[in-house]
Amino acid sequence: MRDVFHRVVVDTSGGCDASFAIKIVLEQFEGKRLLERHRIVNAALEEEMKQIHALSIKKAHTPEQWKQQHEAKKPKPNT
Repeated sequence: MRDVFHRVVVDTSGGCDASFAIKIVLEQFEGKRLLERHRIVNAALEEEMKQIHALSIKKAHTPEQWKQQHEAKKPKPNT
């Protein structure tokens, strides 16, 4: 997967490497609906999916969406 801005992969299988939860940020997601974004991820992981029991895509954001989400979480300075 090219141009990955940010990714987080968590093994949720208890150590057997068969179940994962991911958060991914790609410029390629721009203008795409959520289902299309999931298809992009699944297509990129086609070979890996043969060995994986479950993949949960928790977040699939554009870089701008990621930036907005993290700016909203920043504490506001006291004025």
